[in-house]
Amino acid sequence: MSEHNKNNNNNGRADAASAPTKTPEPEYKVGPGRPPKEYQFKPGQSGNPKGLERKPKPMAPDLKAALERALREPIKLKQGEREQTMTMAEAGIKQLVAQFVKGNHQARRYLIELADKLGVDLMAGQQQALQEAVAANHEAILNAYVDRQYDKVVKRAPVFAPPELLDDDPQTENQG
Repeated sequence: MSEHNKNNNNNGRADAASAPTKTPEPEYKVGPGRPPKEYQFKPGQSGNPKGLERKPKPMAPDLKAALERALREPIKLKQGEREQTMTMAEAGIKQLVAQFVKGNHQARRYLIELADKLGVDLMAGQQQALQEAVAANHEAILNAYVDRQYDKVVKRAPVFAPPELLDDDPQTENQG
């Protein structure tokens, strides 16, 4: 065996007997992320002794409560000769519906969104009328469908015009 192979067996590792038994601790190097020992935090000492600044109290709960109070406030409205008392929320909904009826597209969008969120069926009163109208037209609809399908399957005989309506008389074409 060569001298190199005797010192390095086990795939290039140094022989365990030739390695020193005790290695001295490497010197502490100061650098990025490695502050000097005297400036490092001591065990049990906080890195931020003043603590985190308190966050300001959120306004959302207060605003929500204020909105709920305002919507529950009563209001007196005159409709013609009579006076009616209702909440602000009811008055707002009535006004939204009135704008919807006048054709305001924004009111239509808001009303449909609100009805969807609240689970209100805007077509509730119309369902019965639609079903009755469809029931009356069932026969006519089915007959029209059958006629269309029949024309696809069966070829109807061509319709011929009476001879007096035909213009393709060969004798008049040769004379002209």
